[in-house]
Amino acid sequence: MIYLQTIFMAILQGITEFLPVSSSGHLAFLNQIFARVGWGALEEPVMLEILLHLASLLAILCYYWQPVLRMLKGKDWNLVKLLFFGTIPVGIVGILAKVFFEEEFDAILQSVQVTGAMMLVTAGLLILAQKLSRQDPKMMHEKKRRRNLKTLSPLRAFGIGCVQALAVLPGLSRSGSTITAGLQAGLTRQQAGSFSFLLAIPAIGAAGAVEVLKLLKNGVPPSVGVLPLSISFVVCFVVSLCSLALLVKILRTRCIGWFAVYLIPVGILMLVL
Repeated sequence: MIYLQTIFMAILQGITEFLPVSSSGHLAFLNQIFARVGWGALEEPVMLEILLHLASLLAILCYYWQPVLRMLKGKDWNLVKLLFFGTIPVGIVGILAKVFFEEEFDAILQSVQVTGAMMLVTAGLLILAQKLSRQDPKMMHEKKRRRNLKTLSPLRAFGIGCVQALAVLPGLSRSGSTITAGLQAGLTRQQAGSFSFLLAIPAIGAAGAVEVLKLLKNGVPPSVGVLPLSISFVVCFVVSLCSLALLVKILRTRCIGWFAVYLIPVGILMLVL
């Protein structure tokens, strides 16, 4: 049964990590479903989620290998600077959560009620994103209309990073919130999407490194073996790569506001059950 549970969670993580519907919220809800149908909830869902997020991180690195390679070669220091300022807020929140509020933070991550409420917040952000993407460029401020990743200021990147930091709450989509913040900053849908996904690299990488070190120190929990984790990692990577390509394609022709049609009933369902 553990194989089915981890594979289901891997598929769900891969689909929901990049689509703006909150992967952490869906994973917490699925783990509750496991408990209710008699399969038994996974004892270490947070550790499994981090490993699945690492699989999604690998998908980002493969999809955006060209800008990543340029940054590694030192040919795009401006983008490195933007990612640095954008990562500061989530680093601060992560340290505070782990050092001072670890038990309370883990409880929040598994709360279906918090997840439902934050999904409704995500729906509101996606509706805002839809409105922003439909603005007539001729009616926008000239400087804002011309803004892209080359002209985006570090301060605005920091603001987008603050929104990403709030997305540690389950149900609040990281991609949905940061894409909306990018649109508010004057980026196009494609530019906002690219910055959102690239901004995930240091955030997910740092969180994953901490959890991997903890895993190496404490060992794999008895409820989850190495083989199920390995299989789920590969499955999540493949599904994440397909999901990322799908959302990039969507952003070329339309916005992400219509995902709110899905989030609103699901968020209400989580609140009332």
